[in-house]
Amino acid sequence: MRCYRKRIITALLLGTVFILAACRGDPAIKIAIEGSTSMQKMMQEMADAYMDSHTHITAEYTGSGSSSGIRAVISGTADIGAVSRVVSEEELSQGLQAIHIAWDAIAVIIHPSNSVQDLTSEQVARIYKKEITNWSEVGGPDAGIVVVTRDPASGTREAFDSLFGIRDKVQADQEAAKTGETLIAVAQNPNAVGYVSLSYVRKGVKAISIDGIEPSAENVLKGSYEIRRPLIIVTSVYPDDIVQDFIGFMLSEDGKVIIEREAIPIERSR
Repeated sequence: MRCYRKRIITALLLGTVFILAACRGDPAIKIAIEGSTSMQKMMQEMADAYMDSHTHITAEYTGSGSSSGIRAVISGTADIGAVSRVVSEEELSQGLQAIHIAWDAIAVIIHPSNSVQDLTSEQVARIYKKEITNWSEVGGPDAGIVVVTRDPASGTREAFDSLFGIRDKVQADQEAAKTGETLIAVAQNPNAVGYVSLSYVRKGVKAISIDGIEPSAENVLKGSYEIRRPLIIVTSVYPDDIVQDFIGFMLSEDGKVIIEREAIPIERSR
């Protein structure tokens, strides 16, 4: 009898543990976010901050490229897509809504040892079309230019090609799948040129001016640096309450602080 009672008490205690775990949200509700590698740092910080105050929810980010993020939302494998380019009408017509959250400058980067400090928009376009192939043609060293671009799924590439009018005209030596790969390719090659989101410019590469204008948040806000693109999140037209709550957090004052560390919040832009 005592053993029977002991087993009942043990079962009741285990049941209580399972009930408490369920009340705590274990296993956690998940928000799947996918998209731009340029937005990965910002979106991961956003997810971490959201989870700090919503301990029963797990928000996970996968950096796979803007177009992949859009496709994931359309197919239902992601709740939110992070997109660093304009969302087309064709994409929106597939049950999506787009929310513009910030602006970002695209910086053209070269190796720090390269003496070039400035290029015109026309020179950048001609370099990426292989019409200019030696750095000496633009005031640099006598060395062949190694052109690094992004993969076709990249929102950064989509924006870059559009801004410089070189869509379907790029002749690249290397194609990087992610922002990090671009940084490594340029940092390791004194003759390379590439492009990344302004927030990713760091030691090992040098951002150059375009048409005499330095890439900076201030110059984007003034409208003088025109190599910029929108940062957007996409969801289904009717997202569930949890996704809506996450978006609300992104647009809150706490969310704007995170956005401001990595980009230029939309309400500050012109």
